[in-house]
Amino acid sequence: MKLPADLAKHSAKEFLQTFKSLYEHTPCFVEQALAEAMSDKKSNNLEFFHQLLSEIMLQADRDIQDSLIKAHPMLAGKKAQRDELTDFSKTEQNSAGLSDCSESEIKLFEELNEKYYAKFNFPFIMAVKEKDKTEILANFRKRQENSAEQERDNALNEINKIAWLRIKEIYAA
Repeated sequence: MKLPADLAKHSAKEFLQTFKSLYEHTPCFVEQALAEAMSDKKSNNLEFFHQLLSEIMLQADRDIQDSLIKAHPMLAGKKAQRDELTDFSKTEQNSAGLSDCSESEIKLFEELNEKYYAKFNFPFIMAVKEKDKTEILANFRKRQENSAEQERDNALNEINKIAWLRIKEIYAA
């Protein structure tokens, strides 16, 4: 796999196809990074490339950010149960053991998801890859106590962590 700058120079279409799913159903950040990646060899450094994407996302219009946040599935939620997750989300939730929940765990996640969504009007977002159910549930409960603005900031930071993990997965890094 070509590194980001090399891939952008080789084929804009291939670049966009490779990275379009870094941000859940929101490819506009990758589209905005294309010109920079084409013109700056530093984008071959995966950490630099991730920082570029992170800055683009964090500087985006609030409505776009809110749409991105709401595009994320609920953890161990209905989409997961109906096998309607993106490939990345499915891999991430599986790695955290969320595909192996007991009936009581599914019920607990559903209750926490509903309570969280009712309070914040968006799904609980956490980079769950390399985490386990216990850590996820502890974070779920702890973050319920935050203000809406704190949780919005947490969601955006977690989304950038997810994007980093996805970049690493693409490059098996």
